[in-house]
Amino acid sequence: MFAADRSRAGWLTIVAGLALAGCSSLSLPLPGFAPSALPPAIEPGLVQASDPENTDRPSFFVQWKPGLPGLTRRPVIDKTTALPEYPPEAVRNEDTGTTSIESCLTAEGQLVDTRVEKSSGSKVLDEATLTWAKTAKYQPAEFNGEPFAICGYHIDYKWQVEKIR
Repeated sequence: MFAADRSRAGWLTIVAGLALAGCSSLSLPLPGFAPSALPPAIEPGLVQASDPENTDRPSFFVQWKPGLPGLTRRPVIDKTTALPEYPPEAVRNEDTGTTSIESCLTAEGQLVDTRVEKSSGSKVLDEATLTWAKTAKYQPAEFNGEPFAICGYHIDYKWQVEKIR
């Protein structure tokens, strides 16, 4: 059984479930990026360029932090996204824990450059969380009403087996 509970701003907790904190990457379609190409509400100092060696990240991004100037919508998981299946092996072993993932969320709503930031203690649960997060649908962050990619996006998924008495 899954139950959702909204807690701190930007976090969604789902028992056997999930918690979110925003992060994003900024991808600009313009080949010659200039700070003047940003909407006026975004401070140019917030925009970072990706390392050319890291092709998984967008070319330009904003590192997530609370209170970003110009943020008009936090990134969220689309409501049509189903929760992950509890892996049968983890159920048999009664594995529980919270897997914390850090990634970038593109302006198109795709997770990229995803890694486990903190393990649940179960490799099976960590892999299930990564697989689910990469296939989930997201609504990107918006700055001044325009979608932008962000990095430092956190997803905490709490796996909990409920015993039937």
